[in-house]
Amino acid sequence: MSTELSPQMLAQLDQLRDIHLPEPVGWWPVAPGWWALLALVCVLVVSAVVWTWFRRRSARFLALRELEAINPEREDEFLTQISSLLRRVARRRSAGADVLTGEEWSTFLMEGKHGMGRDSAMLLATGPYGPPANQNFEPEALRAETATWIRRNG
Repeated sequence: MSTELSPQMLAQLDQLRDIHLPEPVGWWPVAPGWWALLALVCVLVVSAVVWTWFRRRSARFLALRELEAINPEREDEFLTQISSLLRRVARRRSAGADVLTGEEWSTFLMEGKHGMGRDSAMLLATGPYGPPANQNFEPEALRAETATWIRRNG
């Protein structure tokens, strides 16, 4: 084998060019998978905003905010306002529940797995109508039990 190149081979070698690397891949446009991920994130963010907006305007949330605003300083007014609020919440749960009185109202508040305790239900059924001197209760405990009832039944 000879290592000498013919003139024809030398002419062909002169026509060859050096290796050129392609342009580096840019970050734009992004691949379809990134578009899908971006769309999913947008859907999740919009869903969270809409869910929060609806939740804040729900009757349950508004009832809980109203419950927090009730002032426990005067016990008779406190019981009356809580009873009135519970009647409005109960009306959404069951038609005609807001017109129940006495034992029927306390039974309604106690019924079910998530009902109120007997003492609280009886206090709310009779307290707003009785003399203020015979009401012996903790306002914050009653507020907490009422909030639990609204969350579970509202």
